[in-house]
Amino acid sequence: MKQKISGFHLDSESHWVADLECGHRQHMRHQPPWQERPWVLTEEGRRSRLGIELECKRCDEVGRAVAEAVRAALRAAASQAYEEGGLSGLCAEGRWELALDALGTADLTPVIHRALAHE
Repeated sequence: MKQKISGFHLDSESHWVADLECGHRQHMRHQPPWQERPWVLTEEGRRSRLGIELECKRCDEVGRAVAEAVRAALRAAASQAYEEGGLSGLCAEGRWELALDALGTADLTPVIHRALAHE
């Protein structure tokens, strides 16, 4: 997920780190020939990169974790509703309608909060 650079700071090993607007951080090392970022060595260079978007891998990881948690919760809600419909004597069509209703009414807020808490 793309996030804008909001600032820079030095880490404990004197490497420059970009502060992203999402709150995550990303190292910006100049280590030729592997990483060519001469701009990071000067204040003017770093300032010129403020507002530039970087791919935030941590945001991507969090997004995947939330999506997986939501999918699992919806799967469980639909399965439970389908089974309960069968126990209530509903036909297959009625069971599916009950399962689909469960998808629309599932409370996902706690699921999302738990997934985000593991960040």
